Amino acid sequence: MTRFRTLCVAGSPSRGSRTRALVAHVAGLLERHGSETLLADLAELGLPPGHPDHYWSTEPHPDARAREFIAAVRASDALVLGTPVYHSGYSGLLKSAVDLLPSDAFAGKAVALVSHAGGPRGSAGACEQLRQVVKALGGWAVPMQVSTVSADFSGNLTSGVGQRTLDETGPVHARCAELAGQLAVFTRAMRPARAGSLEDRAEVAA
Repeated sequence: MTRFRTLCVAGSPSRGSRTRALVAHVAGLLERHGSETLLADLAELGLPPGHPDHYWSTEPHPDARAREFIAAVRASDALVLGTPVYHSGYSGLLKSAVDLLPSDAFAGKAVALVSHAGGPRGSAGACEQLRQVVKALGGWAVPMQVSTVSADFSGNLTSGVGQRTLDETGPVHARCAELAGQLAVFTRAMRPARAGSLEDRAEVAA
């Protein structure tokens, strides 16, 4: 089995959020498909806000935390983007993190999208918005997406960060499993083309 690297980004500003639990759940399923996973919890990273001075710059970002995040995105073969839903959209924290990235950061990469809403199951709209962002950065969002509500989880914040877990007996777990399977299949299928693209850019740079 060909292994691949996945960066799993939790875009909630709350520590120990259900969004983080959802992203971590998908990360665990991806490991069964041969992925090495890295969880980037934006609530903990303390990234600087995106700024126009850096948006178009070709120079390395002056903030070390931003450089590390950009490098992690660059080094990944695939990504998972997870967001809470605020006013029917994805989080400002995730938007700010994405704004740190160069325009080709997702080039040739498959991306999985998940979201969590506190109310009725209406968080799919945030994933649809993120599909446009993924496309703008050169990536390809896999067809399956997963949306959750609070009833899909057990545990609470009083037990500490990471205690919330997704109910593996419910239908959302099956959707997460399908999502992980799609991401693994498409990542392996896209790797030859992505490798060629990276080699082309290296030759141009040389």
